[in-house]
Amino acid sequence: MLVSDYKNVIPDRVFSVLFSKIDSFLPVQEDAIKQGLFEGNSMIVSSPTASGKTMIAEMGILNAFFSGKKSIYVAPLRALISEKFEDFKKEYPFIKGALSMGDLTEFDTSLEKYDVVFVSTEKLDSLMRFSKNYILNVGCIVYDEIHMMGNDKRGPTMEFIITLNKRINPSAQIIGLSATIVNADDIAKWLDSKLVANKFRPVKLVKKIYLDNELINGDRVKLKDNTESPLLNIALDLISRKRQALVFSETKKLTVSHAGKLAPFVFKNLQDEEKNRLALLSSQILHALDSPTAQCETLSELVKSGVAFHHAGLVNKQRKLIEENFRSGLIKFIFATPTLAMGVNLPANTVVVSSVYRFGEYRREHLSALEVEQMLGRAGRPKYDKEGTAIIIARSEPEYDFIKEVYIDGETEPIVSGFNNDSAIRVYVLNLVCLELYRSESEIKDFFDGLFISESGVNLESKVEEAIAFLEDNGFIEETGNGLIGTRIGRLINNLYLDPYTGLLFLNFVKKTADGTREPFDIFHTVACSNELGKSRASRSEFDKYEDESYSLTLSADQSLVEYEKFIGAIKTAHIMDDWINEKSENYIEDTYRVLPGELNAILESFRWLIFAMKEIYRLSGIKYNDIIRLQKRMKYGVKEELVPFVSIPDIGRIRARKIYTFGIKTIAELKQTKEETLRRLLGARVGYKVFRYIHKDENNTLLGR
Repeated sequence: MLVSDYKNVIPDRVFSVLFSKIDSFLPVQEDAIKQGLFEGNSMIVSSPTASGKTMIAEMGILNAFFSGKKSIYVAPLRALISEKFEDFKKEYPFIKGALSMGDLTEFDTSLEKYDVVFVSTEKLDSLMRFSKNYILNVGCIVYDEIHMMGNDKRGPTMEFIITLNKRINPSAQIIGLSATIVNADDIAKWLDSKLVANKFRPVKLVKKIYLDNELINGDRVKLKDNTESPLLNIALDLISRKRQALVFSETKKLTVSHAGKLAPFVFKNLQDEEKNRLALLSSQILHALDSPTAQCETLSELVKSGVAFHHAGLVNKQRKLIEENFRSGLIKFIFATPTLAMGVNLPANTVVVSSVYRFGEYRREHLSALEVEQMLGRAGRPKYDKEGTAIIIARSEPEYDFIKEVYIDGETEPIVSGFNNDSAIRVYVLNLVCLELYRSESEIKDFFDGLFISESGVNLESKVEEAIAFLEDNGFIEETGNGLIGTRIGRLINNLYLDPYTGLLFLNFVKKTADGTREPFDIFHTVACSNELGKSRASRSEFDKYEDESYSLTLSADQSLVEYEKFIGAIKTAHIMDDWINEKSENYIEDTYRVLPGELNAILESFRWLIFAMKEIYRLSGIKYNDIIRLQKRMKYGVKEELVPFVSIPDIGRIRARKIYTFGIKTIAELKQTKEETLRRLLGARVGYKVFRYIHKDENNTLLGR
């Protein structure tokens, strides 16, 4: 239907904006309008990838904006929320938007000045811990990828904030966006919302199964090439037809292996101009780090051939370069782990799922139908393709039958709440008490009865009682004449966004080390034992080595609060961090611990937050923590103690700081006495000039009369 056909339904100012941008609505957008989108009705939108769901969210935000209300756009993954923010900013420059997904321990009051704020799920949770009034003037809240409530890790946070927001601001319009899921009606019922379910895709999706060198979709099409590799056979066919493809591989290691095998065949079909552009891109990827690692070199070399791999081991700059150049058509094949299907909007003409398995905690297991559907849904680029092709590889007749039954003809699994775990219940019982909204055990139980998990008949009453007892016994909450309240330490743990179990671990460490010398390795080990760091990083082959080492170490972490395997595995993580602050390179850490640069960045980010949290517990306990502050600076830059003064200067990182120190300049005072020509020779002309100007800026300002 044309936009003009809905002129009498859409508010005038919203209509003017829409009419200037699009001619007609897609089916799912029409359904949403008919279900009362502009009347403020909440709705769950369940439809395939690229079917037009985002526009429904944008219409809700526009409606709130012109009604004088703010909006919040929430997504579970940082890459996704960042992408949504950038797209929105380009489309609606007249609306003041902000992106907030940084430090979980900070509340940015400036966000209240914006019309729409794009936040990660965890960041919104964090913001509301500082001020429950944050959402009171909000007219529209968008929850993208709402089916992620079923995710064990991120699901409880999303489920909690949806429930809390609904209670605090029941008049706010909720727009939940989801891929096609079988129980979307259950989520709609839970939220008292309309269900907008539509299976239309603007780009037709054709699903095929590869078996014995044939692509099967009712008909059987035999491929021309027949090597021993099913993936290579498919790729050679795509190359001959000048098709781009996104290939999902089972592990990070396989993404690299598959890309390497295909690269020579892709390179043969590149034009000279493409080879030149890829050579420049290759150089950018190689030098994304100050000192390239083996992974950087491998990826850089592959990119010269128009092929790349994409997984959590890459740093952000490398991932963005790969995504941008795939969208532009320069990179022909990306080999990715399944997480890419959830993280960014990266459609391709063809999607290939090379395996329907993953390595679980204890064994190899099948991917869920929903995960595979997310991958297949990336096939078909709006505005470019009339049809997208999705191929799943089968390596035997039984596997073919399984794939056809589960992933082609079957439905995706229903979304099941992930809230039934002790950690989430502890965290959110403490949060509710600290928010001062619920002061009695019965009120807290009533809140938990309103979670999505209650729709499936699960009763959390006994677990809530256990959590309250744990929090009282350990001094995080207390009973008063006015009901339950958060203690000073309880409120701090809540604001620091910690699991109370981690809070107890840190509190015990602080008490134990109050009078002694705190070694960085001991601090790192305790942090690595926290629930927030997840499972042990030590492999089975490494475990014995670290277990033997544990007997010779003095470790202060309370072992009674930590599973034994995690306690031992934390020694490996502590070594990684200790090597980092002693200036070991990313290359060394990759070679020694098999931790890739992107994974190292993730570890460092978590440690920055958790070390800050530990410092705040020292502060509240009245114990000196200067050594923790110094350790924070060393962690930030990855340097030994003597380099801390130098790395605080812009453009001087760990490598240049070490050059300065090795040259014989030991203090900032000595650096100020160094001639500009010397700094230019030592650091390079451009950096030397900038550093010289920076360290003499006070003198320059005095001379200029400032």
